[in-house]
Amino acid sequence: MAKLSWLLLAAVAALAVGGLPGGGPAAADAANILVVISMPAPSHLNVFTALTRALAERGHQITLVSPMRKDYKMHPTKNHVIVSVQDDAVDKHKEKSVENFLSGKKKNFIVEMTEFFQWGEQLCRTTLTHPNFKAEVLKPGVKYDLVINEAFFLQESLVALGHKLGAPVIAVNPFGASPFINDIMGNPMNPAYTPNLFLGLPDSMTAPQRWLNLFAATVMKAMYWNIQLRGQQRIVEEFFPDAPHLLELLRSQLALTLVNNHYTLGYPVPLAPGVVEIGGIQITDKPKPLPKDLKEYMDGAKEGVVYFSMGSNLRMEFLPKETMEAIFGALGSVKERVLMKWDGPVPAKGVPKNIKIVDWAPQNDILAHANLRVFVTHGGLLSSQEAIYHAVPLVAIPVFADQEFNTQMAKQKGFAEVVSFKTLTEAELSQALKTVLASPSYKEAAGRLSSLFRAQPQRPADVAVYWVEHVLQYGGAHLRPASVDLHLSQIMFLDLAAVVLVSVLLLALAARALCRCCCGGGRAKSAGEDKKKSKGKKNQ
Repeated sequence: MAKLSWLLLAAVAALAVGGLPGGGPAAADAANILVVISMPAPSHLNVFTALTRALAERGHQITLVSPMRKDYKMHPTKNHVIVSVQDDAVDKHKEKSVENFLSGKKKNFIVEMTEFFQWGEQLCRTTLTHPNFKAEVLKPGVKYDLVINEAFFLQESLVALGHKLGAPVIAVNPFGASPFINDIMGNPMNPAYTPNLFLGLPDSMTAPQRWLNLFAATVMKAMYWNIQLRGQQRIVEEFFPDAPHLLELLRSQLALTLVNNHYTLGYPVPLAPGVVEIGGIQITDKPKPLPKDLKEYMDGAKEGVVYFSMGSNLRMEFLPKETMEAIFGALGSVKERVLMKWDGPVPAKGVPKNIKIVDWAPQNDILAHANLRVFVTHGGLLSSQEAIYHAVPLVAIPVFADQEFNTQMAKQKGFAEVVSFKTLTEAELSQALKTVLASPSYKEAAGRLSSLFRAQPQRPADVAVYWVEHVLQYGGAHLRPASVDLHLSQIMFLDLAAVVLVSVLLLALAARALCRCCCGGGRAKSAGEDKKKSKGKKNQ
């Protein structure tokens, strides 16, 4: 009897720990997960590897298809198989594009977006034709339980891998809430209060700003559906000839989208159940110790440290000479020590004495240092998240993509000053630095937002793992709103409006006909009676 009681207690305990609804599969139910990234951007890879590390810790086996070389330092090792699809032509195209941005060789918006979408075809084709991909990912006998990819950043066609492999697909958006996910995932995004990611507008827009936002949203949606998705459909037809149309794949195969976003660094918006925010997933809870030289440099900074970095994609060697001189002049004028991340050959002369140049910097750990005063940044999303997590104010120099939005939002929230890259001067950058360094309000605003950013019931990595395991166990059909299957005309009630309009028109025509009939008959009768009376008078 006692033995039976212990068995019952053990069973109850097992149910309490692992059998509660919604708990996701236990770590023992390890899944074989294929993660495919085609975009050769370290910042994007950083978000993906934060997720795959967390999944690997749960016991899942990860096959990571990466656009970087196999020995790239950001690649995880535990429970990971790295499949490199690095391509020199893709890397050169990216480098040339960055050089054109920094040197001012920009084209008009329509041409830039069209070329950008076309590059997506090149990225997907490069991945799918790479010898390593064919040999290591598509080898016979390998079964994958889940596919994770960057669907809404020029790689929608890779959702067809889920169809080919018989597995659900999860999309990850490293750069935040892309407008392209809204129709596919069912997000009710209204341009009256949801700013376009690339315009840098606030959520409380003036009437002209709302018109601009509506126009931009309409143009981008038209280009996305008619250029981007058509190009990606060509990839599907070429590599997955037996697959359904891309739109059907996106609506049926895509179970979930994880978005690297948080309302403290954006604006609160309604999200469909299948869109989950994991903003700051790449940030580690406890900073790692700095390398000896950096630790000594920052520890010994009595006046504090200014950290300068333009991210992992913008190479400093491509800066115009006058811009470089303006940056050096402004940074050299502050009393604080300056730690500068520099890509490419370091200038032989012109570097001020208070600047220490490094080719790589452990950014999260630097931002966590007590002596850091200001972060001079391009305003990339990951940099902004890490700065606000550690309550570091910004001086921002946005260059392209979502950086204008991120930096204008940071300025609006009170923890940043923004300097235009196009018109950057030493005086303007110096003034922005002096303003942020001298006024405690920027640090205070960063501190308030840091508290909000950290006040989450779960770590972003835990949230991401929970929902990945949820999809592994339950799929994603129950997370999809019915709006995904409706045409735009149905969502906007245009079909019902047409029925009402036609009905009203038919009623109006019927009423008019009836009125004519009634009124016309009365007039005819009256005319007939008058005629008879007239005829009678003549006969008399």
